[in-house]
Amino acid sequence: MQLDMTPLTEWVDSAAERGAIAVVTHRNGDMDTIGSGIVLARRIENARACGLYVGTLARKMLDGHSSDFMQIDADRPAFPRSLGGIIVVDCASPSQVGFTLPDAPLCVIDHHSSASDPWPDDALILRGNASSTAEMVWDWIRDADLVCSAEDATLLLAAIVSDTGRFKHSRAGCHRRVDEISEASGIDPVDVIEKMESEDLSNSQRIAILKAVGRCESHQIGDLVVATTRASTHEGVVAHALLASGAHVALVHKKTPEGLRVTGRASRTGTQKGADIGSVMKTVAGRLGGEGGGHPGAAGWSGKCHPVELQSTLLAALTSELIG
Repeated sequence: MQLDMTPLTEWVDSAAERGAIAVVTHRNGDMDTIGSGIVLARRIENARACGLYVGTLARKMLDGHSSDFMQIDADRPAFPRSLGGIIVVDCASPSQVGFTLPDAPLCVIDHHSSASDPWPDDALILRGNASSTAEMVWDWIRDADLVCSAEDATLLLAAIVSDTGRFKHSRAGCHRRVDEISEASGIDPVDVIEKMESEDLSNSQRIAILKAVGRCESHQIGDLVVATTRASTHEGVVAHALLASGAHVALVHKKTPEGLRVTGRASRTGTQKGADIGSVMKTVAGRLGGEGGGHPGAAGWSGKCHPVELQSTLLAALTSELIG
């Protein structure tokens, strides 16, 4: 079902009368949040996309246009004095932003289910059942009859391809939106995928994978093979490498200044057999605190606990979901 994005136009018009608009991305800087944020900001007068971090894939797809994104210092976030409003993209909860937002009218555009720490009651929440936030941004662009450039179409398509795991976890309406973006811009999704996959792994990514594989533990839960490991960087790349090696589910944790962070991935076969990593991460957040959620095939958790406790809780949550 398509979400009515008309309230966004009304909110933008009102905020623009008060001052500049900040389009804020989530702290992990994946392709969906960065692509959605930049494309949205480009369509709004006196708006700028900003956030803590731009991930590896997003940097690659920006292809020299990183000046359209302003990196924020978490300790001293700077915003215009005349701030008319803030649009947060692809964040289920305030904690996913990674820093404290200034006091300003707030709009949230997101495709995840709600999380444990809710947004303020007076925020405009646009939450749809799309596969990606980029699809919601496209719905707004299309319905507002705005032009979608080839460059912006590339970012939106890359965001959709990335967040759906090459369409393995796509929801109803996803393929129709991809066709619409392609037709409006002349950009072939196949070319976008080729660009996403055009470069081989960097040496840093190769080393991260090899180290993580050396620490890897395998578990059988029901019919699924689950791989757990630790990585100091490139957790998403490591998780995908474990899936490519035969695991149905990969759980990779990393130490952060705030505690621990888990990146979880499931193959299409894994999700078809009942694995829902987003649900697992929510369960972990309920038991250990912190913040967790995502999609059946891709999700994460962050919080504070001992690594051994984290792994046992993850496996217990997954076992409960698969076996009961």
